[in-house]
Amino acid sequence: MSHICPTCIGEPVLQRLVAAAASAAHTCDYCDGELPAAEVWFVAQKCDEVLATFYELSSQTMAVVHFDRTPVGEDLETTIQQLVQVPQAALEDIVETLQFMWYDRDSEDYRYGDDDPWFVLRTSMEAPLSEDWAAMESSLRGEARYLNPKVDRFMELVFGEIANDITINGGSVLVDAGSGSTYNALYRARVFQSEKGLNEALQHPERFLGAPPAGIGAGGRMNAAGQPAFYGASDARTTLAEVRPPVGSWVVVAKFSVVRPLKLLDLTLLGQVQLREQASLFDVSTKTAAQRRDFLRALSEKMTAPVMPDSQDRNYLITQVVADYLATHRRASIDGIVYPSVQRNSDAHGASGANIVLFHKAATAIDADTGGATAQAELWEYEEDGPQQYFRPTILYRPDKPQIIFRQPGFHPEPALQLIRDSIQIHRVQSIDIRTDVTDVEVLSLHPHHTKLA
Repeated sequence: MSHICPTCIGEPVLQRLVAAAASAAHTCDYCDGELPAAEVWFVAQKCDEVLATFYELSSQTMAVVHFDRTPVGEDLETTIQQLVQVPQAALEDIVETLQFMWYDRDSEDYRYGDDDPWFVLRTSMEAPLSEDWAAMESSLRGEARYLNPKVDRFMELVFGEIANDITINGGSVLVDAGSGSTYNALYRARVFQSEKGLNEALQHPERFLGAPPAGIGAGGRMNAAGQPAFYGASDARTTLAEVRPPVGSWVVVAKFSVVRPLKLLDLTLLGQVQLREQASLFDVSTKTAAQRRDFLRALSEKMTAPVMPDSQDRNYLITQVVADYLATHRRASIDGIVYPSVQRNSDAHGASGANIVLFHKAATAIDADTGGATAQAELWEYEEDGPQQYFRPTILYRPDKPQIIFRQPGFHPEPALQLIRDSIQIHRVQSIDIRTDVTDVEVLSLHPHHTKLA
């Protein structure tokens, strides 16, 4: 059996593994050095583990076998050389050892086929974490939502190092909100089905157009019932689409400036998380990192997928738990989440918008907790000498702010939002446009002797 020393291996982690396995009783067969050496069999075993974990066979596909096309990826010898970086003589011995290891004497078959196998990196390694995700969902619904150790362990595994994740472009998955950033202002919409409710809201727009106070609001994709959260959007059309108003209702849309720096997790960037540049496939921790990377790609889709009203409570449970964990992250200060709008995904105007939800610690607007009205509001203007009236809403803001502070006991974060007073618009919903994919139902005729469709 041939032996190889660490200096003949270019891959740093494998080099250290060979150094640890080397014996002073053997020297290298591929250089003139006197360093202790390890068996080539040891290197071949490590390569076998890496191939089984990170690669898949590409030379046994229909296109290759039946149409004689060149496989994607690289042949065995090239793949191994890219992995280990060794002299040619050592490379040939490693490949020969692998082929010997892969031969099954009982079946007289090779694990990867008789011909020269080609390999390509696996497209996804997220399966184990997806199984854990399903188990966590089951535990949340059937065991305990709060103080659930299974949930805490899984969240830490997936999101614990979220602040250190790097995307394809070299950036972070955490993006800035506030002055000078893409998200320096957010739009929010509220639906009203009566003039009375609309008028009351305009008399205190900071409170009624902002996030509901603690204990009042309904549950949403990223918050449990009664848990304050500000659901906004990057533009007015997106926030209008997201509230799904009924025909005949009024929708008030207002713009809020972000008045202090915030950090948001962009769910679309989770699908772009990359392994560290220096990550080695021979490092046992890389397998876990690769599984997490691929799971994050799947998770970004799970978190933003459309949810049917009938299953809303069930499906929102898991996204609410994720939001709870992120809002209280132990090592990263995360104030909210950015995710794509499914209600306005590539709409008729050729645009798609982003939703932004701010957690409790960033959901408060300036003057939202003042008692009493901050403005006088009128919805109609009447003819001076006639019965005609015109829908012409006006607001007269009070120069003096109410002194009473309307606050419930508990944590009161510094306001992060400020209503832009002249941004308020009222939309009267006239109709709803629905975009669909249409599939005709084929009608089959039964044979007289048949009692059911095959």
